[in-house]
Amino acid sequence: MVHFVGAGSGAADLITVRGQRLLREADVIIYTGSLVNPELLNEKKPDCVCYNSAHLTLEEVVALMRQAHAQQKETVRLHTGDPCLYGAVREQMDALDALGIAYDDTPGVSSFCGAAAALRMEYTLPGVSQSVIITRMAGRTPVPDQESIERLASHQATMVIFLSAGMLEELAARLLAGGYAPDTPAAIVYKATWPEEETYVTCVRDLAETAAAHGIAKTALVIVGKTVAQRGYTRSFLYDPSFETGYRAAGVPQPDYIEKKGKLYVVGIGPGAREMMTQQAIRALEKSSVVIGYTTYIDLIQEYFPGKTFLSAPMRQEVSRCELALRTAAQGTVAAVVCSGDGGVYGMSGLILELAQQYPQVEIEIISGVTAATAGASVLGAPLMHDFALVSLSDWLTPWEIIEQRLRHAAQADFVICLYNPSSKSRADYLKRACAVVLEWQKPDTVCGIVENIGRNGQAARILTLEALRDTAVNMFTTVWIGNSKTKVIAGKMVTPRGYRLQSGMGNGVSADE
Repeated sequence: MVHFVGAGSGAADLITVRGQRLLREADVIIYTGSLVNPELLNEKKPDCVCYNSAHLTLEEVVALMRQAHAQQKETVRLHTGDPCLYGAVREQMDALDALGIAYDDTPGVSSFCGAAAALRMEYTLPGVSQSVIITRMAGRTPVPDQESIERLASHQATMVIFLSAGMLEELAARLLAGGYAPDTPAAIVYKATWPEEETYVTCVRDLAETAAAHGIAKTALVIVGKTVAQRGYTRSFLYDPSFETGYRAAGVPQPDYIEKKGKLYVVGIGPGAREMMTQQAIRALEKSSVVIGYTTYIDLIQEYFPGKTFLSAPMRQEVSRCELALRTAAQGTVAAVVCSGDGGVYGMSGLILELAQQYPQVEIEIISGVTAATAGASVLGAPLMHDFALVSLSDWLTPWEIIEQRLRHAAQADFVICLYNPSSKSRADYLKRACAVVLEWQKPDTVCGIVENIGRNGQAARILTLEALRDTAVNMFTTVWIGNSKTKVIAGKMVTPRGYRLQSGMGNGVSADE
């Protein structure tokens, strides 16, 4: 007899008990060697003969089954995941039917289930999506026209896309053409449940870029839909106290509190060097089992905290990064999200507090850090001694028109202005545009300063005029200070006087307010 057995999604211990028993009893095992975990073959009998079907045609596979049947041997045809999904199992069964050879089918854990487990997600969230579409891109194996990615995407349900990791640019284009918004949450799961499993939460627009950044071109599933974010859902009726079932009456009193089971620190790590981190930040990271953050920030601190689990994600994945941190803490873990500088200054503190409403069991503690404005100011001298404004030139979340308006008002009010995110590949001229706005109110010789790689290797500072700053090239690791009408250079340092009246011949003074 031939036994079709689903090997599961990858981990050897995810095969079913029945599947494991059949492997132990088999005389012949024909397995998909390119996909099935070889550890499963450790279950075979010493005299069992194994064949790797990755090197065989359908006719050769059937010939081996026929030969084993003639010799009255038990055969296991071991498929990855579950044979019913992209397993080419029907054609084998038809061949066995034609030969009069009996067979049965033992299901396995599909990789789409393993992927959900890896992401700790539920595919069918009430109020978000109640359907899961399992499909693939057309390749050498065609897909019926009515099942094109575009047509299926029009349903806006959760989609799990197999066998398409090498075509993500085209996949994203088709998903967008079908109606998904560019920022629709998406995930890439590489080798779900294998030891080398990798998960990346991104959005439809950035699918190809995310895969390329991590060298993923095959053996990965793509999951698309609002359920990837795991938020915005309504509570199900399954355990709702107001919902009566055959086993539970409605209206059972519920506790008026929720026990805090996990803790999440939001940690400002300062510019990056350990000596510029606060003791409170260091203690919080030492207490945390898992540390989550933007890849660059994790790289800055990882060597200082051995033995921790570090989870990183590239830029523009802030929501998914924070949700991962909250889900991790919700499991009863002490976790930390790290932010450069201070988490409350263009960091993750606000987003964490917004998302934490879905995780009432998680205690949140925010740990402040030294932000770039003050860290860089100390390198330049004392440019922030009087009123100042912080403005980010990134238009990722704020339209340029609003940024320009804020700059104009700050310049008109004679604030010292500190600029974050002054440039990037897609915003190469934004600093020049910002200087042009400020020059409407400030003089060309206004004292300005720039500091690159604050508190890190390669730190460099420069004091220059506003006119010179306008034509200066900077990068994303640079912070910029534009002085006010009183800012001056004293002994090579940028200083904005507070207004203290210095007594003649003395180094100390009396405040103008006193």
